[in-house]
Amino acid sequence: MNKNLLYTLMSFTGILLMVIASGAFDSNNDTYYDDTESAGLYEIGEPGEQQVDESEIAAVEDVEVAVNTATDEQNIEWVDQLAVIDAQYPNDMERLEKYQGLLDDNKNPFAPILLASTIVNVKNQSRDVDIFEEWLASFGFDVSSIDSLETLANNQNVNAMFLLGVYYYQVQRYDQSRSWLEQASDQEHAGAMNQLAWVYREGLGVDTDLDYAVTWHRHSAEANYPRAMTNLAYLYSIGEGVEKDLDTSAMWYKRAAELNSASAIYAIATYSLNGTGGMEKDEQQGVSLLMQSAQLGHKRAMYAIGKRYENGDGLDVNMEEAINWYSESAKLGESDAIQAMSRLNY
Repeated sequence: MNKNLLYTLMSFTGILLMVIASGAFDSNNDTYYDDTESAGLYEIGEPGEQQVDESEIAAVEDVEVAVNTATDEQNIEWVDQLAVIDAQYPNDMERLEKYQGLLDDNKNPFAPILLASTIVNVKNQSRDVDIFEEWLASFGFDVSSIDSLETLANNQNVNAMFLLGVYYYQVQRYDQSRSWLEQASDQEHAGAMNQLAWVYREGLGVDTDLDYAVTWHRHSAEANYPRAMTNLAYLYSIGEGVEKDLDTSAMWYKRAAELNSASAIYAIATYSLNGTGGMEKDEQQGVSLLMQSAQLGHKRAMYAIGKRYENGDGLDVNMEEAINWYSESAKLGESDAIQAMSRLNY
């Protein structure tokens, strides 16, 4: 792994932890109640911690040359590559690795936008423009590439519109972000529709409008975008912007789970364990789904599995397994797992 990418690929029993959305979960009964896509999920150093060597400087220079010499056809290929990854990989770790590959192997000059955007969201730093720009710089981003994106977007390239929407969102130029996201959304770009929903959910440069946010989350979800599915499912689970409806919430979580969204798998596990969301209470199925989510890197699922191994709840008592799962969860910042490790003197 190129050390430009300052995140740790966490593994457990040989499984690549594809780290994904975590949320706030009830400490006692595995009740799901958050839709957060990124919340301090894995170890990512700060941009300034990186030790830059000559080969990395050369790589940055290669990207700058690529920007300056690229044809319109090459720029279109680059934005299309990023759009495919955004659409097909619901989990943060997978996307980060794929974006980094495009930067390293294809000298894709626009990859830093989605690399930096994903990282600041993971680290809950999406409101810190300086940190976002430091990450861009660490990935060799040439700000002049925005001009190339603007050219493509003005020529109606929907994927360029989406990238501009993300970029301006992160640098808090919300009017420009909303303009490009709206144009891309009008052309049914799933990622743009989901991002636009967040603009209205958070009231960024506009009045908060939950009804409008739900509309765009729904359009994106119906376009088969897993992260919009989990966002919409969450809103149904709490009755925000829509009438509370756990059956509909479970339906959307199931659709996202079919596309390998670990947060959705975790949510379905809790519905199964609690007998909610129109699902019959099924301990065996619930524990199996918890394990599946944990193996995909969901930190709360890891904690829940560790707790069940410790207490013999649906799993045979196995303190070694309990400690292993607590340890992996604690590495991802799960507070209950950290407390469990302390309680067990580890």
